[in-house]
Amino acid sequence: PLGEQSDVVLKEMYTFTDRNEDELTLRPEYTTPMIRAAISNGLLNNLPAKFFGTGQMFRRERPQKGRYRQFNQINFENFGSDDSFADVEIINLASQLLKKILPKKSISLNINTLGNRENLQDYKKILSKYFKDNQNSLSSESVSKIDSNPLRILDSKNIQDKEIVLKCPKLIELISKKDLNSYEEIKVCLKDLDITIFEDLNLVRGLDYYCHTVFEFKSNEIGSQDTLIGGGRYNGLINKLGGKDIPGIGWAAGIERLMLLMNDSPTTPEDIHLAIQDPTLKKHAIKIHDYLIKNNLSVYWNYKYNIKKSLSLASEKKAKFIVIIGEEENIENNYILKNLYNGEQKIVKFEEILDYIK
Repeated sequence: PLGEQSDVVLKEMYTFTDRNEDELTLRPEYTTPMIRAAISNGLLNNLPAKFFGTGQMFRRERPQKGRYRQFNQINFENFGSDDSFADVEIINLASQLLKKILPKKSISLNINTLGNRENLQDYKKILSKYFKDNQNSLSSESVSKIDSNPLRILDSKNIQDKEIVLKCPKLIELISKKDLNSYEEIKVCLKDLDITIFEDLNLVRGLDYYCHTVFEFKSNEIGSQDTLIGGGRYNGLINKLGGKDIPGIGWAAGIERLMLLMNDSPTTPEDIHLAIQDPTLKKHAIKIHDYLIKNNLSVYWNYKYNIKKSLSLASEKKAKFIVIIGEEENIENNYILKNLYNGEQKIVKFEEILDYIK
């Protein structure tokens, strides 16, 4: 199902024979295992069926920043609908996730349509002929893919390949009016949701089961491994794996790549640090800690009864406020609240602290 000529199958899978002479392959991606699980457990009787999963994957690629041989993915899949609403829904889910966990980052959505599988087969033949006619100008790696998998040449990182790819025939010229109308509907809906899109006619994705909508969310801050979330439609794949002939769409995100960008993100402005003067005030601190987190604020304490160190840590982590709990304030159930952005400090009562913070 991954495609016999895809890079995952040809170069990246960990396949070996164990002590019982059984051939084993470590999981290289998550969509097909999730489909098999849904089929074998009878989970495709009530459609649409929506699932997510997270787990470890293994690919024998050349390690670099954002790419590891053992890594973690999170997947979201929607089985059972070929309505354009499902495409918009799954892409918007990815967009909202990225906005929540990477609010300060510049991330672009690249999108394309591959049409149906017949379109793809015809296009591969056209591409093969075009690249054969220009093989003297292609890299040796791309030349080796002309007959087996010409689509993979489209996203070659080699500069000399890019010049040839720029002038190659476009798949969109083969796609039916009906499929193009559906694609246009998806783009219009995404724009209505304030999602900026970049249409990349050479975007094909790395696995052979994709058709129709394909997309990638990219960042320019982690080098060549710039895709954070990638996915698309795989109509026909569920049937090929032994299930019903139903459509599907989904995406996968590399958790380590997301973490690389999260580590660079500034502390959210809601972060509040506690500074506790003395262990006897612990109960007083727990009370305000519980109150703040129940109101969806992020609260941190370093478990040290040293106000000076707590102030230093709060400044280092770019917290917005620090709540100082001292003996004198505790007598009247008050707290010292210091705004670390402007240096303003005041004594506030327990029931008023949320209003001051907000």
